[in-house]
Amino acid sequence: MMLKKILAMTLLSFVSGCVSAVNSNAICDGTAAARTKHAAALADDGGNKSVVTGARLIAVIDAACK
Repeated sequence: MMLKKILAMTLLSFVSGCVSAVNSNAICDGTAAARTKHAAALADDGGNKSVVTGARLIAVIDAACK
């Protein structure tokens, strides 16, 4: 019985180490400045396609971070 408990705890420790929750606030906060700079760069020297797709990408990320 004790061996089963030890094996179960060992297995749980391996599984819990593989699972991590993503903190969306950290992602949003950490990329805010980069998104702003990217938008400015696209407006400054991006081609038509890159401006459209970049603006769309930034809008989607911004909407998810609200």
